[in-house]
Amino acid sequence: MPEHQAFHYIRSAATGDRPPLLLLHGSSRDETELLPLADNAAPGWPYLSLRGGITWDDGYAFFRRNPDRTLDHTDLALQTERLHDFIATALEAGLISRPPILVGFSNGAIIAASLLIHDPACAAGAILIRPLSPDHDAIVPDMPAKPILVLAGDYDDRRVPEDAICVAAQFQAAGAHVISHTSPTGHDLHDREPAIIRDWLAQTFFPLVVEKQPR
Repeated sequence: MPEHQAFHYIRSAATGDRPPLLLLHGSSRDETELLPLADNAAPGWPYLSLRGGITWDDGYAFFRRNPDRTLDHTDLALQTERLHDFIATALEAGLISRPPILVGFSNGAIIAASLLIHDPACAAGAILIRPLSPDHDAIVPDMPAKPILVLAGDYDDRRVPEDAICVAAQFQAAGAHVISHTSPTGHDLHDREPAIIRDWLAQTFFPLVVEKQPR
């Protein structure tokens, strides 16, 4: 499997002028977890799917948690910088053609949010699935009109409703254009969420141009 900056990855064969998706899986998973979602929600979009650099249970994660499952903020900051460096060198090496759209699930959504707080310019936008704020007290830099989609689950036993609300509010306060959806599901994806993502991508990055009709 290809590796760059110590990150294993799967790269799609798709090309074109669409911003690439950077797929960031959940804890105890790997770089294959979000491939079905990408194929369903974003057919034809280029993507780079990463394997987290931390061994976790029977899989991997992008950063560590403490034994009580609270965030290890020291490691999260370290791994955020490491992933930020990966994006910069991936652009230089031509692995991705432009700043990506971060697509993070759970553990991946948290580090995606951390990346945006660290450097909003590193990404064209973000899809945060079952997110948690990386730091409730963070000073979030201005990111005017940065497109962010937040997806939460009504019956998510790993989150409370305020988690997604907090993440959305932090980015809205920084000027981002945030759209939130809550589906009748738990921590796993709901069947309707790929369509929500597909519509958001189309409307955000390829909005329909309606020509004015002559009077």
